Amino acid sequence: MSITAWTDEDVRASLVPQNEFPTCSYLRGTRLGRGACASVYKVLNVKTGGLFAGKSSPQAADHLREEARNLARLNHPQIVKFIEYCEDKHNPAANVLVMELCAGGSLQDKIHDNPRGLNGQDTLQVMLQIGQAVAYLHGQGLFHTDIKPRNIIIRSWSLVDVVLGDCAEVMKIEHIDPRKRPYGTRSYWSPYMEKYGRNTGKSDDIWALGISLLGMMALWPRCLLNPGDDRLQVLLRLLEWDHNKRITASQLVKLTGDRIEARPNFVELKSPEGFQPSVSW
Repeated sequence: MSITAWTDEDVRASLVPQNEFPTCSYLRGTRLGRGACASVYKVLNVKTGGLFAGKSSPQAADHLREEARNLARLNHPQIVKFIEYCEDKHNPAANVLVMELCAGGSLQDKIHDNPRGLNGQDTLQVMLQIGQAVAYLHGQGLFHTDIKPRNIIIRSWSLVDVVLGDCAEVMKIEHIDPRKRPYGTRSYWSPYMEKYGRNTGKSDDIWALGISLLGMMALWPRCLLNPGDDRLQVLLRLLEWDHNKRITASQLVKLTGDRIEARPNFVELKSPEGFQPSVSW
C-alpha cells in the first residue's frame, strides 16, 4: 500500500458508505492505523488534491475535538501539523481531525521491525527532535502526558525527521489535579507516578522519553561493556529516579545535540557473545 499516493485501493475504500465520516471536502481512503478509540485514514482533499491523515473517533468525539483544539494552538516543526477539524453539526460522532500525512508510520513500527535496536545516530536524532518538541511544550507551561514510541510519527527515516503526535491530553502543568489518576500509558509512568498515583508535570514526559529510548536500544546490556556510549549517557539522565534531579527537556536538547556533533561516526553498542535482546515493545 502506497501512503503518499491516492491508489485504486483508496478509491474503492472511498466508495464504501461512511456514516461515521462527516460531509466535508475530504474523501476517506484506506485505514493507516487503529487505536483504542480512534482510527487514522488516508484522506484526499477533493478541492486541492492534497493527501493528509484523517483521525476519526465516533465513540470519543469530545476527546478528538480537544485534540484538535490543542494542535491548532501548537506551532513547532517537530509537532504534527494541524490542518483542520470537521464534524457534522447534527451528528458529532461523524468527525475527522485532518493532519499532515507522515509516510514513515510510527516509531513503534520502526522498533518492531528492528528487534536488535535502532542505529545509534538515528536514535540520538530522534531524541534531539522530540526533545525540542517537548522543550517547546514545557516552555508554554504544558506537558504532553503520553509520550511513547507509538505517539512519535516518522516523516522520513533516510534523513531522520520525526514529530510528536497524539496531543489530546496535552495540559497545563498548573491544572494537575493530585486527586486524579495520572494521565498516560502506565508502562511509561515514572516511579513517582506509580508510588503516589498522580502526575508531577514536566518530569513525567522526561521519564517517558527515557523508556522510549530503552525501546529504541532494544533493552541492550548494561553500561559496563559500553561506558562511553552516548545513548547510555543520555539514558542515565532521563531515568534519574528523583524527579527533581531529572534532566530538563532543554538540557536534553543540548546534551543530544552536543553528542551528535562530537560523534559524527557513531560506534554501535557491543554485546556479550551470544547475547539476545529481550523484546517487549
